[in-house]
Amino acid sequence: MDATTEPPISGNAKEWTKGDLAFLVFIALVLVAVTWLGVLAYREALKTEGSKRNGEQWAAWFSQEAPKRFAPDYAIAACAGGARAATPAAAASESEKDAAAAAPASVSAATAPKTWGPCLEYLTTQTEFKDMINPFTGKPPVFVAACDPADHSLVGSIAIDKIMPNPPGSAVPTVTSQLMLTDPIAEKIQLKIAICDKGSYAIKIAELEF
Repeated sequence: MDATTEPPISGNAKEWTKGDLAFLVFIALVLVAVTWLGVLAYREALKTEGSKRNGEQWAAWFSQEAPKRFAPDYAIAACAGGARAATPAAAASESEKDAAAAAPASVSAATAPKTWGPCLEYLTTQTEFKDMINPFTGKPPVFVAACDPADHSLVGSIAIDKIMPNPPGSAVPTVTSQLMLTDPIAEKIQLKIAICDKGSYAIKIAELEF
């Protein structure tokens, strides 16, 4: 009688080697790294959006106040537009003119043309802008001349430029430069607002009249 033989056991079962375990650990680390990079990118995107909202808040204020700041009773005197107020000596007698000429410099400053510096100081100390925070630094945003990708300290900063027309016939119709503290704001001016993103690249917010 023929003897029955058991079929050979298949070799499908395989023991884990150190190489297999190392590969699985490597894959797990890659997944963790990818997830963490995604979280960081999301956080940076939120900071950029927060900086954009800062710029949009400034743009909204300029747009809202532009038609009102030329009114005689405008509440924010430091940001008011219009012609320079007449000095006390303008319609005074000779003796009064002499007294006005000898008045302290602070009196003359009170009637000097309005400039951006006092307006900015008032807004950043006496209004809701005093609580504005740069999401990247946790400090009040800084106003800079321009965003520069070579300078990563500018992230979240705000750039406010004035747009000035060139003489008729010029090859370039306008020229753009930083709105300086000493620039007059008695007349209407064109402004461009931008913020510096996480790479210190400029993101344009708005162009408007103030």
